[in-house]
Amino acid sequence: MKFKNLYVSELPIVSFELFPPKTEEGLDRLEERLPKLISLDPAFISVTYGALGSTQDLTLELTSKIKNVYGHEAVQHLTCVGSPQAEIEKMLGKIREHNIENIVALRGDPPQGQAQFEVSENGYAHADQLVAHIGLFGGFGVAVAGYPEKHVEAEDFETDLRYLKRKVDAGADIIITQLFYDNKHYFRFVQRCREIGIKQPIVPGLLPILNVDQIKRITEICGSDIPQSLLQKLIDAERGGCSVAEVGIKHTTAQVIDLINRGAPGIHFYVLNQYFHIAEIMQRIAPVLKRIP
Repeated sequence: MKFKNLYVSELPIVSFELFPPKTEEGLDRLEERLPKLISLDPAFISVTYGALGSTQDLTLELTSKIKNVYGHEAVQHLTCVGSPQAEIEKMLGKIREHNIENIVALRGDPPQGQAQFEVSENGYAHADQLVAHIGLFGGFGVAVAGYPEKHVEAEDFETDLRYLKRKVDAGADIIITQLFYDNKHYFRFVQRCREIGIKQPIVPGLLPILNVDQIKRITEICGSDIPQSLLQKLIDAERGGCSVAEVGIKHTTAQVIDLINRGAPGIHFYVLNQYFHIAEIMQRIAPVLKRIP
């Protein structure tokens, strides 16, 4: 089911995001967890790319397995970094061959060690160009990224919003946000989007915290803020030998309940290929999702 048809439901839409592991051990772990994640019944599962599309074949393999082996809705990520237009066209054909109906269209990040994004020969510089290309190819629903605390490369929040409007105008059906830990950023972002004429569903993306050092690195890279009160709870839990994961689960649960009760169309969980914490969160938020635990 394409995004534009999926997000007309009166019930909140919950989705998961996975990444293709780089090692055989990681692949084996994900293979074991995948049926469990699917059993939690997300509306769809999306699969990311590596830098410069380095995992694109594995991404397609995993996305296809979710869709065609497990019979669950799957979404392919697609970036334009490092890919000439001919390669993008070829990849779109492969995605269609695997019966995948939806794409998350992204510019992509520079590879590790490279400070700035560089346009490949006969490639695209921005995600709106990729969205337009997908539209001309035809037949796909398209999601794009939004940044409640602005993209780290954007000059300011207003400039970032203009880029988002270009992606929407190019044909995006929904917006999935970068992770955030204070819901005020999401609601401010939605208001500003509506003020400039963006009407598409804006889906909050949430990353439950499992590890203090890990989340410090991730938020530094993506420019997201950790509220001081939350950070202190995490540090206290770590120092006291308590469960950092439980602090993260409680915080994400509270975020979800607030977001859904205040009108968010759903939640997109960045699950980092884990299962136990998402299963716990799904159980705790079942009442607000109007699901029977």
